[in-house]
Amino acid sequence: MSPSRAAAQPVPAQRFRFFGGKGGVGKTTCAAAAAVAAAASGGRVLLVSTDPAHSLGDALSVPLSARPQHLPTRRGALAAVELAADRALARWLRARLPALRTIAARGTYLDQDDIDELMRLALPGVDELMGLVELLRLARSGPWEEVVVDTAPTGHTLRLLAMPETLRRVAGVLDDMQAKHRFLAHSLSGAYEADAADAVIEDLDAEGQGLAALLSDPNRTGFVWIMLPEPMAIEEARDGVRALGENNLPVAEIVVNRVTPPPRQPCALCAGRVLAERAAIAAARAAFPGFALRLLPAQEREPRGQPALLRLGRALSGRGLGQELLAGRIPKPPVVRAHPRAAVDWPSLLGPPGLRLLAFGGKGGVGKTTCAATTALALAARDPSRRILLLSADPAHSLGDVLGAEVGDAERPVPHAPPRLRARELDADRAFAERRQRYRAAVDELFDGFTGGSRFDAVYDRQVVQDLIDLAPPGLDELFAVLSLTDALLAPPGRRPRYQTVVLDTAPTGHAVRLLKLPEAALDWVHALLSILLKYRRVVGLGELAEDLVGLARELRALGQLLRDKRRTRFVVVTRPAELPGAETARLVSALGRLHIPVGAVVYNAVTPPGCARCLRIRAAEQQKLARLPRRRGAGWVMLQAPARAPPPRGAAALRRFGGTWSIRT
Repeated sequence: MSPSRAAAQPVPAQRFRFFGGKGGVGKTTCAAAAAVAAAASGGRVLLVSTDPAHSLGDALSVPLSARPQHLPTRRGALAAVELAADRALARWLRARLPALRTIAARGTYLDQDDIDELMRLALPGVDELMGLVELLRLARSGPWEEVVVDTAPTGHTLRLLAMPETLRRVAGVLDDMQAKHRFLAHSLSGAYEADAADAVIEDLDAEGQGLAALLSDPNRTGFVWIMLPEPMAIEEARDGVRALGENNLPVAEIVVNRVTPPPRQPCALCAGRVLAERAAIAAARAAFPGFALRLLPAQEREPRGQPALLRLGRALSGRGLGQELLAGRIPKPPVVRAHPRAAVDWPSLLGPPGLRLLAFGGKGGVGKTTCAATTALALAARDPSRRILLLSADPAHSLGDVLGAEVGDAERPVPHAPPRLRARELDADRAFAERRQRYRAAVDELFDGFTGGSRFDAVYDRQVVQDLIDLAPPGLDELFAVLSLTDALLAPPGRRPRYQTVVLDTAPTGHAVRLLKLPEAALDWVHALLSILLKYRRVVGLGELAEDLVGLARELRALGQLLRDKRRTRFVVVTRPAELPGAETARLVSALGRLHIPVGAVVYNAVTPPGCARCLRIRAAEQQKLARLPRRRGAGWVMLQAPARAPPPRGAAALRRFGGTWSIRT
């Protein structure tokens, strides 16, 4: 039996529980807590992280790898694993490579050298699609009754869950390639006998069907959506739950995490949070009338390690839904004096003259969008003549929510901001659709030029190439979208760039790093395609496709050079003074170093100010963490600190006030 056919077989007793939601809402902690509690009740549980920026090991306080790590439990059994999608892709290809080479040789005009060259190159984002296949392989590797899955932030989780349909589309493309071979064989011998290549195509289609059946079965699969009691989280939760429903993926429960308990004494921060959160919870109930929301209290200390996670896991699985968090009177908060403005001109440190790209990134939920918008407004206010574009490349956009304004794919002014500041939320799907349409037209031009003397059957070859263009992997659309950076910042000789500075809000860590790697990976692909086109130019000509690829290569080289130029680019890492964000920040800084992308600053956001006894305890723990931070003056970093605000700043005026509270850590 082939590997694909084995993977398509059902496993009767296994149940899958996916934890999803916006970055930073506590998916990892809740998934780990649920798994620990299930094992403590006697279950045999496998806990898997599919997020490229893994923090599951941080939550469990144990080092994890791509192999299941068995954890000690009094009852049941528990193992945890941080999925390695690139290794999963390599394993998947190894088992099918001979058949894929055969199909490609039969169905295209490429020779063996061309095929091997393309197989060597990894299409951007294909490894992410392997996540679901690898998940099922791991689930079948042991006697697990339940598989608990910590997913990536919303947009990328939905892509992961689209894997069944993608597998079936891959099978369709391969079938179109094989159709040419079947036609020729039937024409020559009058009959066709299926072989190993047909079996691989059949297995891929069956695997896609099996995965789709598993994900849509409410008896075997459930999705727990985690959100915070914040207006921005409600909108994303509504979109995510709706998308799951449209794809027949059952949502079992909605959890509102980190609900602030009413303060026992007057406290401006806690009172502001409680009032804002109660309004958000009421809005969430109206948005999800078919669900009884489960409320989890905010913890003074992050739950790390099995004992702390077990307590949280019992709250996740208990009968009570945490409604007591909404009871109790809120003591009248004291009058808070206006925060003094920062004594240091931090905007000039982050965005000095000549800086072209200022990128913000970090773990989901640390406030990178808010910090990016605050900085763009501060730079625009400091120099109103400076042409600045505030650009969001996060698939789960929240820039419009932070600005309190309608923001879309078209650049538009920011309300109540200097007139030369514009904002845009990239529509990656639209950007790729436009590029794809150009490629399809160029392919049609090439095949329309075939003569009757061609040794190719143009009908089949044309269909195969069109199929391959339509089968875009995740990541490729984001690459074409972010190429808008070159359009905004770079211009041909003799022309002025449209913007002097772009402030870029990236996706959470794992996908931001992948995006930063894409120019180099995509350039390898462009070079390979150009090499093939030149090799076959006598047959197919070059036409506009080659011209477009040459232009794309030029854009990719320019973007790569821009990202590595410390005079023109700086990356600002946003984090919080907490264990999990701190550990991920260290990994992000290391990854940026390996990519030779200069780090300009680290912003420690949401630092608790003095307040009630609970706030003082949290603040003391945070200050201990901040005191242990390494001083990186030699590396040229600026270290900034921003206080927690309740409710979070929204709109240009509130963001400007928020920027006035930032300070330099010395």
